[in-house]
Amino acid sequence: MSGPLVHSMFHDVLFPPFDAAGGAKGTETLTLRRLKRYLPSPDLRLATTPIIVFDLETTGLDPTMDRIIEVGAQKIVGGQVVATFEQFVYTDVELTDDIQKLTGIKPEMLVGMPREDEVLPRFLEFIEGGLLVAHNAEFDMSMVRAACSRLGIDLEWACFCTLKMAKELLPQLENRKLDTLAAHYGLTFEARHRAIGDIKVTAGVLHALLAKEARQITRWAELSPYTVC
Repeated sequence: MSGPLVHSMFHDVLFPPFDAAGGAKGTETLTLRRLKRYLPSPDLRLATTPIIVFDLETTGLDPTMDRIIEVGAQKIVGGQVVATFEQFVYTDVELTDDIQKLTGIKPEMLVGMPREDEVLPRFLEFIEGGLLVAHNAEFDMSMVRAACSRLGIDLEWACFCTLKMAKELLPQLENRKLDTLAAHYGLTFEARHRAIGDIKVTAGVLHALLAKEARQITRWAELSPYTVC
């Protein structure tokens, strides 16, 4: 190849040199990354914006070492569920007895399921143009960002947390665990510690918080105390 690009600092990034075996030299330390971002306007109105309530089941609590084994999400517009995402994710990471007891997910249930490099792009497509929300969203977002990072994607996405909201808006409760909030608002679980079961209750909690405790919250800017960076 000739021309100015040969002498450019970007040449070896776009066209890495090959070794004698045909492999690209230095690719173990030099990779191109993509930025996936959704940062809405402060005036974005919640009533007309897709809100994606999501939940993950994982092999543990460490975003670096552990892996997602189930993703569940509901896309809600104007209080109505318009789409659902539900997917098991195969992983080589062992499911401990404690995780199996907590989630009810057994290793054989993940056999033949797509891996995270297949599921994450589909999930990112599902959430396009919407605000994310989860209960204890800092954990869920840390797992999603770690999974995206392994795929060469840097994720910056608008997300807020019903746990943060409940801590401020319901100080009288003993705690703000999802079970406690479900009992407070008379909600029941279809399946506890399964992604789709938990998100249905989280969606119910969010609706109740906005309808009963925080009617003044109508725009994205007003959710800033409850956002997750």
